[in-house]
Amino acid sequence: MPEPSNTTIAINAVKEDRADDFAAWLTGSVAPAVERLRAHHSERWRVLRDTQAADGVVVFAFLFEGGQPADWDLWRLLEEDLGSEGVERARSEVDDMLARPQVSWIFEPFPLVGTE
Repeated sequence: MPEPSNTTIAINAVKEDRADDFAAWLTGSVAPAVERLRAHHSERWRVLRDTQAADGVVVFAFLFEGGQPADWDLWRLLEEDLGSEGVERARSEVDDMLARPQVSWIFEPFPLVGTE
């Protein structure tokens, strides 16, 4: 498989007392939606969960390999899956779980060898 042209990393600071709810939402709603609607992306994303809470926050880091930012638009995906009312409910639930808004960056590969 060719190396992706970029990697998007998104950080979600989740309230410590809601971290298990957030994890359940990911495995019960998001992952199945990706499998149903974006199966070609299923091997190109992963989630890392902080091993220890700090200051009442558990960090979930998302890594998305390749594609464009629109390819990884969670709310667009969930709107396709749940409809407009369902996605608004989901957004409200997730907003209640987050300690602060998500932050994300798009990275491109940086060669460590062979550059002069």
